[in-house]
Amino acid sequence: MDIRDLDMNRITARYDEVFRRRNKRPVFNISYGLGKTVTMPPTPASLKERWFNFEWRIECVERNMENTGFLAEGFPTVWCNLGPDILAAFTGSELVIESDSTNWARFRVKDWKKEPPIVFHEKGFYWQQMKKFLELCVERGKGRWLTGSGDLHTNGDGLAALRGPENLLMDLYDCPGEIHKRLAEMHKAFQRALDGHLKIIHPAGNGMNTSWCCAAVKGRFATIQNDFCCMVGPEMFDEFFKEYVEKEAAYLDHSIYHLDGPGAVRHLDSICAAPHLDVIQWVPGAGNKPMNKWPELLRRIQKLGKGLWLYGSPEEQLDILTQVDPKGCMYTVWCKDRTE
Repeated sequence: MDIRDLDMNRITARYDEVFRRRNKRPVFNISYGLGKTVTMPPTPASLKERWFNFEWRIECVERNMENTGFLAEGFPTVWCNLGPDILAAFTGSELVIESDSTNWARFRVKDWKKEPPIVFHEKGFYWQQMKKFLELCVERGKGRWLTGSGDLHTNGDGLAALRGPENLLMDLYDCPGEIHKRLAEMHKAFQRALDGHLKIIHPAGNGMNTSWCCAAVKGRFATIQNDFCCMVGPEMFDEFFKEYVEKEAAYLDHSIYHLDGPGAVRHLDSICAAPHLDVIQWVPGAGNKPMNKWPELLRRIQKLGKGLWLYGSPEEQLDILTQVDPKGCMYTVWCKDRTE
């Protein structure tokens, strides 16, 4: 099943309605297996090739799409993932690739006062690779899927990827003025990177795009986050990072904030104070209770005026349906088959 089989204008309008919290029922992004036998292309031998052989990665996507159906507001999507520290790589860092599932940026900053300004490197290796990935994805995906932007960790995460989390924690005390300056520079790099993504995605998608937190948006959309916030208290979060939640959200037409783990909950009021932020994606984190066991937190997010991007097993999501107001809710669920 592909986009040609779906009414994407209707789906996008439904998402817009929910982002604005004007909906009577939630959106349900439902995908399910078709039960076909699919033969995947041969896996490249090297780890680096499995990240940067974009022809192979897109061919894997195409094979999986052959075995996937969609219901309600579900739609086919591909996001061009080069790892969570890709924004740091766009500013000149080297990515260290040690697994098929993730990578990290080699810490490069020894002394902020000796570090050149943080800027987006348009001619750098990693942005040129991302451009190739995006261009191939939109070309092969025409009429078939909606392409999403990468995982752009900015704000505290962006600086931690350059300096290392432990060093950055000390810097907040030792050179706060320098950190304020560098956060502003990283925000500009985020804007440049996002603009570069959308310049490629929008023409091929009739002005639509998506992100790794899946939603169909006509306009500017991304998932924003600051996992580093778990390491700081409310006063320090408000001093350094709070303003960038709003600046990032205000740069977008619609936004989802990835709230990762119990340590981030202490900042929830400050995060939800951002007027342009639409939706929170709560992630309980490894070893914690599943999504449907946090009803008080989910309702608190709604009382703070934000929607919810929800995921989990079909059983968990059926439970959540009884716990929260449908206004502003987006459910994303994978089912093993249409019957489920």
